[in-house]
Amino acid sequence: MKIQKIEEKNWIGILEIQDSAYHEVGLEELEVLKSKQSASPDTCFVCVSDRDDVLGYLLAHPWSGKEPPKLFEPLPDLVNSDSLFLHDMAVGPHFKGQGIGRSMMELLIKVCVNKGVKRITLVAVQGAGRFWSLLGFEEISGANLYPGYGKNAVLMEKVLAA
Repeated sequence: MKIQKIEEKNWIGILEIQDSAYHEVGLEELEVLKSKQSASPDTCFVCVSDRDDVLGYLLAHPWSGKEPPKLFEPLPDLVNSDSLFLHDMAVGPHFKGQGIGRSMMELLIKVCVNKGVKRITLVAVQGAGRFWSLLGFEEISGANLYPGYGKNAVLMEKVLAA
């Protein structure tokens, strides 16, 4: 398996994984997902098998707002920021537990450090807060989250540089 930038042919597999991963949060349209990649192609990845099957994906983009972006809407025009929002990371159900998510995160952090990104924020949905805490993310208490993230969503951050 290899991690690479997203190519047009990967989007069908990404949509299939999104469909299998998110039961409490609705599915986003292709246009919305592609807006994340268009905003920051260097911080959006796909993990593919030797046969080019999509095993997992990660979508992240610059973000400077105190609140995370809304779901189901294309990104507004973004200005450069020293913060990155990890919009989505998902692994296909048959490939979980193989280190794919951890490998994509390691690559994202490497890219972020090279770009001077100081922190990564995300919204942990569907009870994923424990997973993200294992990767060094901490909860930001008192956050005002868009209701579309679900009832148990948690805003989290990982500081890369002071």
